Amino acid sequence: MAGQAALADSTTDIVDALVMKGVLTEEEGKLINKGHTSKTKVAPVVKEKDGAFILESANEANSIQLTGRMHLDYRASSLDSMDLGPAARGDDRDTASMADQFELRRARLGVKGKFAKDFKYEVVGNLPGTATVDIAYFDWAKYDAFQIRGGKFKQPFGLEELISSNNMTMMERSYLDQTVPAKKIGLQVMGTPTKGMTYALSTYQNNDVERDLVGDGYASGAGRLTFNFAESMGDKESVLHLGVAGLSATSSAQPTTTSQTSGSADGSSSYGRANINAFRSAGRGLNNIFRGQIGGGACTTATYSCPLEFGAKVVQNAVGLEGIFARGPFKIMGEYSRSKYEADHNGGQGTGSTNVSYDTDTFYAEAGYFITGEKYADSYKNGVFSSFKPKNNFDLDKGELGAIELAFRVEGFRVEDTNLGPSGLGSRLQGSLDGSGTTNGTKSKADTYTAGIRWILNPNVVFKVNYAYTSLGRNYAPLDVSTWAGSSSSGAAVVGSESLFMTRFQYMF
Repeated sequence: MAGQAALADSTTDIVDALVMKGVLTEEEGKLINKGHTSKTKVAPVVKEKDGAFILESANEANSIQLTGRMHLDYRASSLDSMDLGPAARGDDRDTASMADQFELRRARLGVKGKFAKDFKYEVVGNLPGTATVDIAYFDWAKYDAFQIRGGKFKQPFGLEELISSNNMTMMERSYLDQTVPAKKIGLQVMGTPTKGMTYALSTYQNNDVERDLVGDGYASGAGRLTFNFAESMGDKESVLHLGVAGLSATSSAQPTTTSQTSGSADGSSSYGRANINAFRSAGRGLNNIFRGQIGGGACTTATYSCPLEFGAKVVQNAVGLEGIFARGPFKIMGEYSRSKYEADHNGGQGTGSTNVSYDTDTFYAEAGYFITGEKYADSYKNGVFSSFKPKNNFDLDKGELGAIELAFRVEGFRVEDTNLGPSGLGSRLQGSLDGSGTTNGTKSKADTYTAGIRWILNPNVVFKVNYAYTSLGRNYAPLDVSTWAGSSSSGAAVVGSESLFMTRFQYMF
């Protein structure tokens, strides 16, 4: 853009000098300058920002920018060397999650920009494995106070979820994030009606491709309202953020028949079951430290003898509270959410129905401090933290380190008020439980403590180190080495805690 302006100025200066020396008449000079100006007004302009290049029309009404990210993780688990006994399965996702491993956590490419001045768009694809659409949406963004979004995007529930994975302090989000809708297809209205305030209200469906007769469509919705008191008072050194959110979601849970989802508590019969929800230990550690399933009674080869063949309807209602206090290089951030899950299968021509319900409480509190002096308020925008820029980018020759943040987080989940409905139909709870997986009133919980370092070398390169310790409410055997939660197979190890050491190298533009 600067080059375009310099070229325009130099050309005009040359023409004016030729007019002054009498080489050109004034009329000829005006004609040449007019022709040159008309060309520069239509030529596209290339801009650069934080290592990303943007191609923009001369009238600034249209633009396109290539975006991308790559997160390479290494994870070492304290459970990797445990003897799981003869019943363990090395190909199972539950015990495979205990292994030390490298993981290409994210690899994405996308484009974003604007068109016709008042519309914005973004399309991002996931590359690892089978390529999928991560997000794809457009905004009508003429006014700050009222905007409309349509497509696949993050739903307005959960402060952590709405902060980009590029900009999170820790490597992974908390247990609370395992209960939010995340990225779904739908419509949303949103805006910043006054300084410091944001709102968003959406309606969405739970499956990208609608397949279910019951449970999806546009029966789900979420909303969020936030206010930053510091911003409203003009305080640029602080963040004083409070927010509330709610959701009501209806989805269909499909039955599965793997060795981990079939089988009664005593192993005497086979059931068809569908998952309601589950928790994985913090840091993407051990899978299914809690899982709720709805059953449909014993399945046989007879047609329609297992009602769960028709799927199950799961309803989640949740409320959330969130807050941020930040002053200069110090912050405290936290959230609390309570969800109620209720499930019943669709019946169809089956032999009856079963209902399962329980409540989950999830929470975290996180403290952070930039020892290099960066201010959290500089990265706060529209109710979330966006990208951080170091005061000085990493440069060994100049002795600059970039930005270094120290952090600590406490988090947990609780499952209470469990009701498994009629007995003998196969519904159950699994994982770390304080009672039988088929008994009403059984509870589950876990607490995790994570210490972390985030080293921001420059706006494009970040290195993270996390150590997480998880304490389960009760010991249990991983699901694939036990017939059901609460028991252990011959020779199986019993898990009561887990430690994870994790690193991440990430690049983004």
